[in-house]
Amino acid sequence: MKKEIVLITGGDGNIAQEIVKKYLENESVVIATDIHENTSNSEFLKNENYEYYQADVTNIEDLKNVYNKIQEKYGRITHLISAAGRPMPTEIDEIQSVTFEEIEKSVNLNLTSHIYIVKIFLDLLENEKKNNKTITLISSVNALKTFNLPVYSAAKSGIYGIMKALTKELGRKNIRINVISPGTVPSKEELESNGNFYNYRYKDMLALNEFTKQSDIADAVYALTNITKAITGQNIVVDSGQIS
Repeated sequence: MKKEIVLITGGDGNIAQEIVKKYLENESVVIATDIHENTSNSEFLKNENYEYYQADVTNIEDLKNVYNKIQEKYGRITHLISAAGRPMPTEIDEIQSVTFEEIEKSVNLNLTSHIYIVKIFLDLLENEKKNNKTITLISSVNALKTFNLPVYSAAKSGIYGIMKALTKELGRKNIRINVISPGTVPSKEELESNGNFYNYRYKDMLALNEFTKQSDIADAVYALTNITKAITGQNIVVDSGQIS
């Protein structure tokens, strides 16, 4: 039986690396892309099922180059996971602090790139003969509650809009599309170096007494693609009760 082909854009981020690891553990072929020249996790390169391509998700030509490589080698993908995104440095406090340049950058990275990715790679999903084909877009709880990141929140909210708009269209092609919205997910290194900040600013918000981990997001993504096969057109919040 042919293996699943999983494309993960923004695949070198902290959360995305856990998603990569999850699919490799389940013997999928994983193709990761990110803006960095090389993956920061050299262990992945030892796995024959792992491929990494440098690509800026806001650059259409970069994405088309990745498409051409996948088309030539495999001609299909089974799951598309669009994970790139981050707030811009100048928008931490309020709208007047955000530069016009960073407004454009934030919308391009946190919304437009996801639309590009779906449009460019869709026919590779259509070429897949397996019945279980999915698109998973990574948003944020910032789209659902204010955390003083106005442009980031607006862009992440737009991900729900494109998902809802495409649910029936893609369903006719036997492709499911969903959104995962993580809460605050500090890395182990961030908690070790700046734990007081995270505990002071966010921990009292949590219904559970522990921050969401990168592996929690990876488990949710894998469940959406490979276990809960009747779910489409949904936003799954994974936040330890941060916005409850």
